[in-house]
Amino acid sequence: MSKRLQRKFLRFLGAFSALMIAVSMAPGDAGAAAKHHAAHRSSAHREKAAVSKQASGKKHGKSRIAKAAKAKPVQQAVITVKPHEDAPDFDFQPRIQEAQALAAKQPVLPGDMVVSGNQLTSFNWVLVVGEKTGPLTVIRMDEQGRNEQRMIVNWPVNNYLNTKFSVADAAHPAGGLIVFAQRRPVRGTDGWEEAVYTSYSAELDTQKMRDAGLDYLRTLEHLAYNRINDHDVRSRVAPTKTVAEQIPRDMVMRLMITEHVDPLHMKYVGIEQCVHEVLITIAANRDKSYAYARSSAGALGLPQFMESSYQMVRDNYPAARLEPDFNRGMTNLHNAVLASALLLDLELTEMPKSMLKQVTESSAHFAAFLAAGYNRNPVKVVKTYLKTRSMTGGSAPFENKMYVRIQAWVGDFLSRQYSRT
Repeated sequence: MSKRLQRKFLRFLGAFSALMIAVSMAPGDAGAAAKHHAAHRSSAHREKAAVSKQASGKKHGKSRIAKAAKAKPVQQAVITVKPHEDAPDFDFQPRIQEAQALAAKQPVLPGDMVVSGNQLTSFNWVLVVGEKTGPLTVIRMDEQGRNEQRMIVNWPVNNYLNTKFSVADAAHPAGGLIVFAQRRPVRGTDGWEEAVYTSYSAELDTQKMRDAGLDYLRTLEHLAYNRINDHDVRSRVAPTKTVAEQIPRDMVMRLMITEHVDPLHMKYVGIEQCVHEVLITIAANRDKSYAYARSSAGALGLPQFMESSYQMVRDNYPAARLEPDFNRGMTNLHNAVLASALLLDLELTEMPKSMLKQVTESSAHFAAFLAAGYNRNPVKVVKTYLKTRSMTGGSAPFENKMYVRIQAWVGDFLSRQYSRT
């Protein structure tokens, strides 16, 4: 080899070695951010997710740099507050009910629901659209949005019955038509079935609609607590009291909202907007609200119960006379909210008496325990508290920390914005 080539080779070798050293000292890849799975939480009333064990990392000779590269940043439970959507005030409930009835009575035609085996292979959407007042139009379209009315229908993502559409026609080239109802196939207890639902849209987000959603939740809460009192359903942790006396009335209502606040969505739109979306959905769908919300783990309905937990509650509170069938019990919102109140009482049986006395002296601590236990296994929440004097301290899952923060904010929001009796 010539001296010139030798010099070039040595320069290349030196550069390559420096590159390898730099790469070896670079921080390790933290990996993709954890995906949010709505309603797939690990708790006493939900299936526990399998957790893979991490390698111990105790191999001899690892450098401090390599250890530092594996360190992950600590996630902070942050509540995002941003301006919310607010359309001109109007009560759309009669309009929505008319649209839902119109969607329901449309004939099911060939192609509306094509099922192969147990899988939905293709389907057609039925949308009922219109302006704030005036005639309603029925659109039957395929999965690409093609329809005979030649309307331009767009949606950013197919989000099942919560899909948000933009609809334009010759009279409204920039969009502006409101989707008051939709119909599409959903998986039911006996296979696939057509379901009618109204998803959230900014045009429906008015104060009157939000009030209607909250009033409906209050009605469900009153019915549940009246049932407890009428049937003298006793607390498992304090038999001298009824469950209604043991569990604060607003706790169930705030958890029903918290269950449907997606932290990832909240990051972009803010917590107040998320609460609005839940209230609008409840006002629009009332007794069908979140009836089709089923997680892959089997959690169902407005309260996101697992069947095993539901039956456990039935066994512990026979006087409440809960609906025996799980699916019917979760789609009957009066029954579902009642079951949620009973579950909160059952959580308290996992707490030592000394801790129970201490925690119940503070309404904030009591609410934090009930929320943490509803979202997680209450036994683990007790262990966390005894170690850290916090319901979500130490190694508690980030999701649980966020859930407890959200329920506290929801409670504060409801007391500030909707303090009417």
